[in-house]
Amino acid sequence: MAKADGAIDLRGIELNIDHFERVRRENMTRIYERQTDQLFAKALVGNDAFVSAFLNAIDGRKDNAIVEVLSQTRHRGAGHRGSIDLEIIRSDGSILLVENKIDAGYSVTATGDPQPDRYRASVAELRSRKQFAASVLLAPNHYLTGTRHGHAFDHLVSYELLRGALDGSDLELLDAAIEQAAAPYDPTPNVNSGEFHAELNEFATLYFPELVIKRNPNGNGVRPGGSNTIYFDVPRTLKQWSHLPRPRMSLQCRDLGAPSASVKIMLGGLARKAGGLVVPASLSQLGGYVRPAGQSLGLVIDTPQLDTQKPFLEQLSEVESGLNAARSLASWWNSLGKGFRV
Repeated sequence: MAKADGAIDLRGIELNIDHFERVRRENMTRIYERQTDQLFAKALVGNDAFVSAFLNAIDGRKDNAIVEVLSQTRHRGAGHRGSIDLEIIRSDGSILLVENKIDAGYSVTATGDPQPDRYRASVAELRSRKQFAASVLLAPNHYLTGTRHGHAFDHLVSYELLRGALDGSDLELLDAAIEQAAAPYDPTPNVNSGEFHAELNEFATLYFPELVIKRNPNGNGVRPGGSNTIYFDVPRTLKQWSHLPRPRMSLQCRDLGAPSASVKIMLGGLARKAGGLVVPASLSQLGGYVRPAGQSLGLVIDTPQLDTQKPFLEQLSEVESGLNAARSLASWWNSLGKGFRV
């Protein structure tokens, strides 16, 4: 866009580049941590070169062999729930507790127990029993250098350090995971955002109990400044119709990719259907319409924009309007979704 002085304004171009990069990444075949969990579990018992590279990265003691590899075992620390990705038992009886990451943020339990704290607690519990234990964060180098929580683990081991011991489809999978790890998601705490989301959740629980909001995915109540989406717990909010994909549902505080903030139900993989779909009259009567939402078909009702950096009470009317729209859309889906066809 040209400005009056003849200079070129590149801001819009930069935004478009960001948009296209985001779309490109969303369209890539995603690698999930459970896939690399399986890869590593197999390689740690059947690939001598891989075992050697891994143990060398831990302590260089290749003579202290791996005798057993367990998957998804429970955390040991008192009051700490969740599971350990890989538990490695060595010939001297010591235990390595491995957290495997590609690009996902650290999970948090329903009680607000963040993942790094669980590994610390499990290691401490094992050591209190006079059993040597250590924690390991296994991830692409990009994740290891970007995470703020690396200090919570005793050892950091990169995917790149181990890839030379793999070949064929195993190597292809690992390389795809490394490429996917553009940046780990470690939210920088934003006080205003955290307070806004907490108060909205409390308000919805009290006045809109049929709309169950997902728990905060970050530990200790942390919300980043860019946390502009309220996600609903679908199994507790929406019915599942056998002829339709499992829905997702969210309320946007603001939506840079659309003219308005909105609440929407999304049906994965059906975005292409949006153009030729006849909108049910019952949905139109609610102010609803359909449009693509990424790769999904969105059933949408526009809502007032919310600002997570402003006090919740100053926006109470707008919040109530948004939640009323969410209530209407969920009610429509639960009562009339059975007759909806795509």
